[in-house]
Amino acid sequence: MNRILVVGEDDLSCALGQKILSVALPNWSLAGPLINTRGVTKLSRSIPRYVKQARFVQPVLCIADTDQDCPVKLLSTWMPMRAEKNFFLRLAVPESESWVLADRERLAEFFGIAVSQIPHHPEQISDPKREVLRLARKSKVRQIREEVISQTNINKQGSGYNLHLCAFVRDKWRADRASERSPSLARALHRLAKFGEQQG
Repeated sequence: MNRILVVGEDDLSCALGQKILSVALPNWSLAGPLINTRGVTKLSRSIPRYVKQARFVQPVLCIADTDQDCPVKLLSTWMPMRAEKNFFLRLAVPESESWVLADRERLAEFFGIAVSQIPHHPEQISDPKREVLRLARKSKVRQIREEVISQTNINKQGSGYNLHLCAFVRDKWRADRASERSPSLARALHRLAKFGEQQG
């Protein structure tokens, strides 16, 4: 069975990367544990090493946020001059949370809120994480309200933020449906699926 390594800048990026692979490359398996670099700076600095690994060991998928920066500019800054066909750097515009928000129906169900409260165009939101926190405050699920949101600052994530959102991505989130409202996610799925077809 073909194997691929998943690297993300945080827990949510890693969870999304794993779920995306299950859709775009259903017959592939993970080459090892998900690698959380705990920050986009560490991820970007490690890209040359992962490009080399993709060239000589196995394909690598990296997931990072653009954080309002231009994706083209980030790619030109982070990527080595020589492209590697087995290395995939996919950027969530502007954050991983925009991909989460893109599956409106399932997120509404998970939070216990009306789907009408979730924005139709998540990539146009300047701060998707803040939007997720805003929606979590409206949740009918007590655990969501108490653990996703900080109890001292409603604009900050709580201790259970990653736990609940990663569980949502793993168990409920539909990458194909979300891609209909997220162009950057659609591009990621298309690129990986095309790669899988080329591998036979």
